[in-house]
Amino acid sequence: MSRTIRLVLFFYLSSNLSAKPLISGNGSISYHNINKEILPQNIIYRTNHLTGPVPTNDWWSSILWEKFSSNHFPHPLALDYDKQGLRIFYPGNSINAFDKGLAGGMPELTQDLIIATNTNKLFKEARVHDFSDWFVTTHLGDENNFLRLTYGHGSPFIFVNFQNISPSILFTSNPKIWSQSKNIIGLTTDKGNHYGLFIPQRYKWDELQSKKINASGPKSGFFSLALLPNNDQSTLKYFSNFAHNHVTNTHINWSFKNSDSTVITEFKFETKAVCSSILSNNKTLTALYPHQWRRSKNPTTKYHYQSVRGKMKLMEGNSFKINYEFPGVLPSLPLEVKNLKKDLQNILNSKNLAKDTYWAGKALGNLASASSIAEVCNHNAISESIRTKIKSELKDWFSFSKLKGDKHFYYNENWSTLTGIPPSYGSAKEINDHHFHYGYFLRAASEIARFEPEWLKEKNWGSIINLIIKDIANTDRQNKDFPFLRNFDPYAGHSWASGHARFADGNNQESSSESMNAWTGLILLGQFTNDTRLRDLGIFLYSSELAAIEEYWFDINKENHPEKIKSPSLAMIWGGKSTYETWFSDAPHCKTGINILPIHGGSLYLGRFPNFAKENYEFALKNSNGKWAGWPSIMMSYEALYDAENSWKKWNEYGEKMPLDSGNTKANTIHWIENLRRLGQLQKDIKCDYPISATFKSSTGTITHIVYLSGKKSLRVNFSNGESFEALPRKFTIKSIN
Repeated sequence: MSRTIRLVLFFYLSSNLSAKPLISGNGSISYHNINKEILPQNIIYRTNHLTGPVPTNDWWSSILWEKFSSNHFPHPLALDYDKQGLRIFYPGNSINAFDKGLAGGMPELTQDLIIATNTNKLFKEARVHDFSDWFVTTHLGDENNFLRLTYGHGSPFIFVNFQNISPSILFTSNPKIWSQSKNIIGLTTDKGNHYGLFIPQRYKWDELQSKKINASGPKSGFFSLALLPNNDQSTLKYFSNFAHNHVTNTHINWSFKNSDSTVITEFKFETKAVCSSILSNNKTLTALYPHQWRRSKNPTTKYHYQSVRGKMKLMEGNSFKINYEFPGVLPSLPLEVKNLKKDLQNILNSKNLAKDTYWAGKALGNLASASSIAEVCNHNAISESIRTKIKSELKDWFSFSKLKGDKHFYYNENWSTLTGIPPSYGSAKEINDHHFHYGYFLRAASEIARFEPEWLKEKNWGSIINLIIKDIANTDRQNKDFPFLRNFDPYAGHSWASGHARFADGNNQESSSESMNAWTGLILLGQFTNDTRLRDLGIFLYSSELAAIEEYWFDINKENHPEKIKSPSLAMIWGGKSTYETWFSDAPHCKTGINILPIHGGSLYLGRFPNFAKENYEFALKNSNGKWAGWPSIMMSYEALYDAENSWKKWNEYGEKMPLDSGNTKANTIHWIENLRRLGQLQKDIKCDYPISATFKSSTGTITHIVYLSGKKSLRVNFSNGESFEALPRKFTIKSIN
């Protein structure tokens, strides 16, 4: 036995050592848990068919972490595995709104039905068998006797393949059968939800007047189950045209169109017609979220579902496109502000940066902002010294000294993830929040790239930076070291924070603004290193997440959040609910501010709708009894996006007593508010054909166009209001029109 253990251990260490070529330039990472951190569990619940990196931080990730699963939400459905099989529920008709949010989850022991076996066989576990960009296939049973189920975001169907098993559909009480033929059933459950059951002609559904409907026929085959929008015969017939077109792959593509600052995204389905299907042409049905149907020209059908995200409209086809608008980002605001030298020097002189990736990251973010501010304020020596400090800190993180306690990055080959050590908030054990943490590192690296793109070359420190990028946003589906877009859900349109999603309400994300911080870092890094693919990846992620924020966190159109919710914005989005709550505090500045911080040149999107910003700010302030108990610099920076004069007045009332959270600085706040006093409000409807840009309008009507041009050559830039001018390289070019 001991020899076997030694051989297994040798193989494990050897396989880890073989990953060392991951680094091709400067820097090094660890392949061993030298600090003895608590790491993720060893077991990953997947079949032998599935090899390579698996997606943590997804809507269905709990299946990988548990013997069965936690509730997971391929809207409009809610699903969960147990020993009997797959529990299925439609929450749409039972969504509950309250003053702090809305809930549309899957209560314990509550379901419409269960896909099971007619022998009452109890399964030992559920395992992931395959996956694509927003679909998953699971496996119940052993290698020869199994149920295999495929489903995904937006799909009303569950596609089931079975081998050497007779499947059954279980109910809590007898369903109402309102349409019946040998192989197609229309029924309504005791929860009032409607389903269609579709099986090939060689089978039949029997025992229809009981709590268990059986599929009679050969013990190897397939069937489909569909959530129906109503109990109409014509609806059942319509769905039958698509029921046996099993989805086998889902794939997203994106491209950035400079001319009108638009991201064109295409969502593709691959299907297999497993038996004859009338009029379907291998198409499928998918329900589009509000952020999708509002931005798509693809026609939808007359059918829809309700979800915690709002109305989902049903579409038929093999693909659809969405056009996301990209508003532009800046490295910082561009105007010089006097009397900041002392505050900038204090930032430079700050010592003892935190040692975990989140708080060290926030410190790096502060340094990146300070460097840019110092440059525009003509404190070039301070700016350069701050960048030297950033490089020193990044080199420290990017170099593994092999000493216990050393801060470094560790690659976990089992879960295909790169973890900053020391970790925090479950970033090691649960693979949580990597995009939050690493986004600050990326934005700091982008500030170095703005001045020294050579420092980010692959042969220098670019190789390890690219690993960090791949950990959170890898685009190569064939990559053997990292999963595709770990933190980002392309169909939901936003990121997920939890690595395991083992919650009753599925996965979640709190700080959407820290996601935007990460994507800003990608955009700037790509632009300043002349890596168009990286830049466009960042623009896609930023633009999609922006659309989701404005729909689900902010509900700009006032259509997705029920009227019972008192707060203008919500703080956390879950699979099965959305709430005005945080993990760490009930204080209004936290519940609102967590989706505002950090303040930087990619935060301007928060001012796209000034009236909403005002409503959101004033609600939080009123519930703080008119005075901020914390984070005043964050909240007043937010106010400055719609009323910088009043924000400046409040700032001066605090004077030297202004408390600052560790994610912001005095120099950043003063520079931000004073710039907005002079520039005015962001003009979201004016687009530029260059991505590092923004347009403002002052209270006196002055329009100001801003461009930061990287590279060595000037460039003519064009704005959608007809303005055009020559932007100069490696500096802000500012043009005002009275």
